[in-house]
Amino acid sequence: MQSSAVHALQQHRPTLRKRWEDLLRAERVTSAMAHPDSLVHLMDWTLDRLFEELRHPSLVRHDGQPPAFPSSCECGLNPLLTYFATAEQAILETLLAVIEACPDTTRLQRAASLEEWKRAFDDVACHEISSFCAVCQHHKPHRQTRSVPA
Repeated sequence: MQSSAVHALQQHRPTLRKRWEDLLRAERVTSAMAHPDSLVHLMDWTLDRLFEELRHPSLVRHDGQPPAFPSSCECGLNPLLTYFATAEQAILETLLAVIEACPDTTRLQRAASLEEWKRAFDDVACHEISSFCAVCQHHKPHRQTRSVPA
């Protein structure tokens, strides 16, 4: 992503964070840990991680594939699902406004910026959501089945 776009997005951080909080507070709370008063304290840390990923993209993926933002978990109670869904909406709205405000940005540069942002966002979101799911009480570890000799 162009450094100017990352810088412009960082300049809009207070507005972005406010929009994200408004969206998060408008969502239905699915558990005590999903309460917005608890989650808003993570926003600055998450934005720091996202901006770091945009500046220095991870080169190594565990499976060689780009991450995909998970839309669900086994129990559906992961508070980070709504947290990151609202983040995605707020950041995308802000990024589109930032990109449109840059008159010298070509259509291809805009598309590339959106693609890079989406990859960085999915990387951060996927890592955090899957980490939370891994310690969930409702998580069922995958069991290997043994074949019984006949």
